[in-house]
Amino acid sequence: MARFNNPGIQGPKGDPGAVGGFGASASYYSTVDQHGTVNSIQAMTLNNTDWETGISLQSGTQIHMLSAGKYNIAFSAQLHQTNSSSIVNIWLAKEGVAVPDTNTKCAITANNPYYVAAWNFFVNAAAGDRYEIIWSADSANAVIEHEPATGSGATLHPAIPSLIVTVNQVG
Repeated sequence: MARFNNPGIQGPKGDPGAVGGFGASASYYSTVDQHGTVNSIQAMTLNNTDWETGISLQSGTQIHMLSAGKYNIAFSAQLHQTNSSSIVNIWLAKEGVAVPDTNTKCAITANNPYYVAAWNFFVNAAAGDRYEIIWSADSANAVIEHEPATGSGATLHPAIPSLIVTVNQVG
C-alpha cells in the first residue's frame, strides 16, 4: 500500500513542549587560604563563581538551591599541613545542621603535607535549601591552601584553588 510513502496533509503546528533536561548547575572556587582553628567547626569558603544557573552562592559558603530536585554536590579541597600532623574532618551541612553519615576523616602528616580531599554528596533538596561543606582540624597547622600560578609559557603551572565546588541537578 502506498499510504506509508505518502505523508499526506499536515495538521496545524502544536504548542511548544516543556524544556527538557534538568539544567540547574553551578561551578565555584576559592583563591584564598583557609586556616584551621584547633577543633573549631567552620564552613569552607568560596570567593569566585564560574557560572550558576538555578543555584546561587550566598555569604561565600552557602550553596542555595533555587528549585527542588536531586543534586550532586562535588568538591575538591587542597589540604596542606604546614607543621607536624593533623586529623581533618569534612562533612556536609544543610541549613547549618550536619547531614548524618557524611563525615570523612583525613590524616595529614608532615612527611606527606599535601592531600586532596575530593568526593561528592547526592542530596534531595527542597526549593530554598542551603548546603555548606564543613571542616574541622585538630591542628592550627592545617590549611585549605591556594597557590598562585608559577612559570610562564611552556613552563606555566596554573594556580591551584584552595577549594573547587561543582553542583549539578541530576533529577
